[in-house]
Amino acid sequence: MNNVFTPEHILFDENSTTRSEALAFIATEAKKLNIIDCAESFTKGLEAREAHDSTGFIGGIAVPHCKSKHVITPAIFVVRFAHSIEWNTMDDSPITTAISFAIPEQGSEDNLRMLTKLSRAMMKMDIRQALQQGDAKTVTETLLNVIDN
Repeated sequence: MNNVFTPEHILFDENSTTRSEALAFIATEAKKLNIIDCAESFTKGLEAREAHDSTGFIGGIAVPHCKSKHVITPAIFVVRFAHSIEWNTMDDSPITTAISFAIPEQGSEDNLRMLTKLSRAMMKMDIRQALQQGDAKTVTETLLNVIDN
């Protein structure tokens, strides 16, 4: 499943200041990379997922994701934000990093397993710190190690 994450999936968002802006940024970048076919529809899917149950985690991280017919190929993005973003998180802290999943409707089981593995691994501070602060090589190695094991 190494093709779901590459260093080009590490994104930096200098402008977003709200959760809605952050989700739209993720969708726009996914569209640019030909991961999805419609940024607007994918954004709506991410928003719907947040409305159902927040993807806010702990330690400044959220894991926004959705399963959508607009996903061309499954992908994971690590998005770092220049501004803290208010998000409903487990520790009531704003986020600075999102680990986002674009999950296709077909074959979603593998992607959901990766999401579960990542959620468990992120309970460890060193994993969160590597994803939030590591260089491209560290982020890539950390993420691939978590989802491939």
